[in-house]
Amino acid sequence: MIWVTVLFSLFLVTLIVFANMGKLDFLVWVMNRIPLGDKAAHFFLIGFLSFLVNRTAMQLLPGQNWKRISIIFTLFLLAIFTLEEISQAPIANRDASLADLLTNYIGIITFALFAYQIRKRSVAALAEESKE
Repeated sequence: MIWVTVLFSLFLVTLIVFANMGKLDFLVWVMNRIPLGDKAAHFFLIGFLSFLVNRTAMQLLPGQNWKRISIIFTLFLLAIFTLEEISQAPIANRDASLADLLTNYIGIITFALFAYQIRKRSVAALAEESKE
């Protein structure tokens, strides 16, 4: 799980850097032709990162409170993507957007909750199996 998280994080960083350099114009053009395409990309890409980060953190810190871990890593991602969105303001070919930021937030929180629920259910299922 950690390698998937690292590789996906590197993929997102690469996308952000290329977008900042103006190297993704065609991809941005295509996304803007799809209704809410840009927002869907923000929701699913950043949300999936949140899912991976939360699942990896829960896996690497098994003795800790999973709710606490999820809250800490979710707040960390909210802060990182707030700074990333703000950092777009001075870049010529980028637009800092409150709508993009809110979409990021919704994706981060939704997928963090999803990761937490999966972990909670898998632990409950394991506990049930051990009783039998």
